[in-house]
Amino acid sequence: MRQKVLFVLLLVLVCFAFSDARSLALLPLCILGMAKVDGPLFSLEAKGKIGDAIVFFPWKGRHAVRRWLKPTNPRDVDQKLIRQKLAAVGQTIGKILGVSTANPNGSYAVQEWKTLTPATQIWNAYIVKKALTQLASDAKWILFSASIAGADEIVTWQSCALDMGMKTLYATQDAYATDVPPEEQLAAVAFAAVEAGYSDISIDASGLIEDWGTADISIFASMMLTDAV
Repeated sequence: MRQKVLFVLLLVLVCFAFSDARSLALLPLCILGMAKVDGPLFSLEAKGKIGDAIVFFPWKGRHAVRRWLKPTNPRDVDQKLIRQKLAAVGQTIGKILGVSTANPNGSYAVQEWKTLTPATQIWNAYIVKKALTQLASDAKWILFSASIAGADEIVTWQSCALDMGMKTLYATQDAYATDVPPEEQLAAVAFAAVEAGYSDISIDASGLIEDWGTADISIFASMMLTDAV
């Protein structure tokens, strides 16, 4: 009975979604919050939103629907820091020599990451996951930024990042909370390597990133650019 009631309310909402009575149509979902549905919109599955009224999405293995909510402040500091972390890791990943016709094996770094990555995931997404595991909280990211800026090997971090062609990500009103220098971008992926247990004969990344010496940093960066034969 409950499902039938929810379905009727859903139909009413759909009927009024694009009319002048949209605010009235949203009332049921404002009261009910999120509803589980079977065969949404007379189909087996539905995803996405209808106008700015309702959203269909999978949730814990079920089909669900709720009213569409506009983010209250998509440019607040927390969201800027999230974009900042993703951009930092993404910039470094973009510089890694990948698989191509000219380089069928990719770089040594790609081969190592593919070995570490679970079969159900792809290697570059796995790097992002591991980096965020280490730097998930804003407090950790702030400490990380400070530790890299004050590291004894800061010059090596900087020179290796610049050699890879990386550039500063500048903070703007709509993007990041602070500037993200090249060395910070490279070190974020190094944190992912620590979390993943990335290692080979020449470098052991099982320790803290702050413990890496000049040789460790240089080899880590060069492996991203060196074609695996």
